[in-house]
Amino acid sequence: MNFLVLTKLKMSILIRKHILSMLLIFLHPTAKIMVFLSQDLDKYIVLYQKRLFSIYIHNNMSNKGNKFVA
Repeated sequence: MNFLVLTKLKMSILIRKHILSMLLIFLHPTAKIMVFLSQDLDKYIVLYQKRLFSIYIHNNMSNKGNKFVA
């Protein structure tokens, strides 16, 4: 489940990054559509990083209790 969500987020980030870089060739970086697209890209990057962090915490914190058992 997590792998599928991460893959979808990563693909949407790559698509938005590609669109943004292609539009930067033709449009000025301060154009409204460019600002909107970059903010949208930032939103997806934050979601991806939050998901990665929650997976990391889940994997590492759930195993901490077992290390101290004699």
